[in-house]
Amino acid sequence: MANGTLTVFTQLMKRDLLGFWREFPTKLLDTCILFLTNVIVFCYFLPAAGLDKSYAPFFLIGSIASFGIIEVVGKVGAFLADLEGDCAISHTMILPIKSRYVFCYIAVFWALTSLFLSIPLFPLGKILLFNLFNLAEISYFKLIIMFISSSIFFGTFALWLSGMVKISNLNAIWLRFIAPMWLLGGYVTSWAVAYKFNHLVGYLTLLDPMVYVMEGMRAAALGQEGYIPFWVCFGVLWIVIIACFWHGSSRLKKRLDCV
Repeated sequence: MANGTLTVFTQLMKRDLLGFWREFPTKLLDTCILFLTNVIVFCYFLPAAGLDKSYAPFFLIGSIASFGIIEVVGKVGAFLADLEGDCAISHTMILPIKSRYVFCYIAVFWALTSLFLSIPLFPLGKILLFNLFNLAEISYFKLIIMFISSSIFFGTFALWLSGMVKISNLNAIWLRFIAPMWLLGGYVTSWAVAYKFNHLVGYLTLLDPMVYVMEGMRAAALGQEGYIPFWVCFGVLWIVIIACFWHGSSRLKKRLDCV
């Protein structure tokens, strides 16, 4: 990346992050309310109904790992509204920066917003679960790189969706993409449970990138036993990240008729 391109990239990022920080308290409050509700139901109500208490940290990590995908619909909706409305992004496209770097900046910005909103959920989760969440089991290096990678995945996945759908089909994003990926991707059960239920079903769920987000995060935070190997999750997730960015940016280039 040339110096001029890097300067433009940095200035665009600073501009949007300043806007994000103004909205951050409200967005964080909404995120924490949803997180708190989920944790209370799945980590306290269900164990009180007979579910094993070991499920609490399992669900906690899955809940934190999945919050980025909930934000995807909002990001895509705002971006599509601009594309099919005022198209303010066209002003960015005339800056001295190649289109692929513009799409990279968008994906990175979306990844950062997901990261910043999810980080506070770790200490909040520890407070909510007390001794049920053992910090000694965490591999912090693995957790950090998987957490960052999952945030980048959410950013590139949102970029890909922006190139694939129109605003008239926005409601279908939740039904066709987000809900199936979220629920079949290990939100409430591990991949081993799906495989044990039916080997074919287990193999089919491996097509869902959320499986690698969930399994990788849990392997890093709760220990490797019972989960897909961490480095397999990490490697597959980055293949998906590259594929989403490449195909999504190609679709958006055609849509915006840019070079």
